[in-house]
Amino acid sequence: MTPRTFPRAGTLRILAAAALPAAALVCVSGCAKTGMPGGGPRDTEPPTVVSTAPADGEAGTSRESVISVAFSEEMDRTSVERALSVDPDVALGRFDWEGPRLTAQPETLLPDSTTIVVSIGEGARDYHGVALSEPFSFAFSTGPSVAAGTITGVVTLGGSVTPDATVWACPGPVAADSAGLVSPCEYQAVTGPDGNFAFRNVRTYDSRYSLVAFLDADGDGAFDSGRETGWIASYRVLIDAPGDSTGGIVLELVPPPSEGSP
Repeated sequence: MTPRTFPRAGTLRILAAAALPAAALVCVSGCAKTGMPGGGPRDTEPPTVVSTAPADGEAGTSRESVISVAFSEEMDRTSVERALSVDPDVALGRFDWEGPRLTAQPETLLPDSTTIVVSIGEGARDYHGVALSEPFSFAFSTGPSVAAGTITGVVTLGGSVTPDATVWACPGPVAADSAGLVSPCEYQAVTGPDGNFAFRNVRTYDSRYSLVAFLDADGDGAFDSGRETGWIASYRVLIDAPGDSTGGIVLELVPPPSEGSP
């Protein structure tokens, strides 16, 4: 089974106007949210990414390029902008939307001769609140080739493989903030039915990558180290040469401190 790699809503009932009291009619005309029209069957289909620019795997990309992502449907724009990350860190000065397509304008030229990975986490949702089924990412390079490092492994819980676990690979150490939250890293994946995960296009790094794996109980795209079942491995994986491959990693999840031993 090929592992999945990268980066939920209500029903609106339409009533006949004659059945509504006057106060309700006032609110229907004056209190409705702006945006896509409601009604119809409940939306449960996760949105998908249908195209990107630059294209995934593209090399020799101009340093003046913008980053564009087109979705299969209208999106909650704020959630997408918050869920989007670029590695190495590229400051994005402006977000422009045209229907379901987002274009992000870098504030400066893209770094020279560098593989750039764009990730969109599971926090990205469509207009009806349905999240991506898994993180999405794509890679391109301003140099002659795209980085080809790989990190693969399996997530387990109690000795059994664990599907639908969120996994991150982060350059350098990882720690929770003052609220106990760990923010998403540049490389993101979700385990498949066999518990496997895989990261592609991993750049060389002069230190080690930390790995984070957890069950995202509240679906917020962040790891709550005090409440969610998870695990952090600091300085676990070394990708220090182009094309390095590290596999056979086993991440055994542990319950949060409030539910058992860390």
